[in-house]
Amino acid sequence: MDMDGVGTFAMFLSSGVIGAGLIWLGAYRMKLKAGLDRDRLHGSSNDAVDELRQEMHDLLAQQASQLDDLHERLDFTERLLSQGSKGEPGARA
Repeated sequence: MDMDGVGTFAMFLSSGVIGAGLIWLGAYRMKLKAGLDRDRLHGSSNDAVDELRQEMHDLLAQQASQLDDLHERLDFTERLLSQGSKGEPGARA
């Protein structure tokens, strides 16, 4: 299909508009979620604050567990690499 300059411009313009619309929808969704969280904190009892605090604590504990797992994998990889370099012919021990 042969596209002239105007057709190409129109295609890229429409792609940009769609992309900008998707970004705008994502930002608006985050704004609504932040508003709901704020309303939940200010308009509710201390139970809602404690619930949100517990959610954050659980999320932080999950991320700490993932970080520990990554650290173990890094240590294992470093041991494998150091063993590989020691086992090569001509390598010094």
